[in-house]
Amino acid sequence: MADRYTSRIALRVDGPVADVGEVVAAARAAGDLDRGYPVRDEGEAAQEVHWGGQMQKGVVRYVREDDAHLLRTETYLGSQGLVAGMQRQAQLVQALSRQIKGRVEGVLDQSAMTDRDEAWMNRLSIGVISQEDAIVSVSEGEGTWWVRTHGAARFDVPDLELYGLRRGQVEAAGEALAHVHAQLLRGGLKTELSLPDGTPVYLVPVLEAWQHVPLDWPGVGRAGQDRGEGLDGPRASLSVLTKPRFGRYRKDLDGVIERLAAA
Repeated sequence: MADRYTSRIALRVDGPVADVGEVVAAARAAGDLDRGYPVRDEGEAAQEVHWGGQMQKGVVRYVREDDAHLLRTETYLGSQGLVAGMQRQAQLVQALSRQIKGRVEGVLDQSAMTDRDEAWMNRLSIGVISQEDAIVSVSEGEGTWWVRTHGAARFDVPDLELYGLRRGQVEAAGEALAHVHAQLLRGGLKTELSLPDGTPVYLVPVLEAWQHVPLDWPGVGRAGQDRGEGLDGPRASLSVLTKPRFGRYRKDLDGVIERLAAA
């Protein structure tokens, strides 16, 4: 059983949670959790939990980050898939929120680097979930643009990035990344990938992609020095799949951008 807590969703609360074990015990008494026990060497700040009648476990932890008080859930979703995994984690978050009523100020999906609210949490907990609830596309730039995703890595597939876009291509780029992510979520890393127009593509790790694009493009030059939190995990760009020469594929990152322009 996997023991990697790759998905992090937290409740924003109005102050410190002095005893996480007390909150977990209350959720157990309410029937929302199956078991809970302290995480070694973390005292009252963290509890390992089981819920939903499954062996797959998670951690509930109080942390303070960027002046925010967070009661955070951490678990592994790779074996469960997008809908079942996100629903189950939302149910854990919801179980905790019931025990600290009046203290919740919002919900933060740290894996997707996105602020949410309790309505989002409640909707996911009943299984009404779309891909955009788990994997978020964002853009940045001025003149030249950079589009990237957050949240996919918790499903054992890389987050994706495209560089060197014009402003008018940003929307199409987001749609292309979502299209490729849907294929990855269905078939995993070995699946055959394509753009929305059917053009075959393959994944290029970002460190390799940077060797083929101008270093002053957003997301490349500065990223080569310090990507920041959430941007140093498994990430890839896209290349058009060309005929191999001498057993190697030529990197065609521009070909992807050209097809976005045509769309």
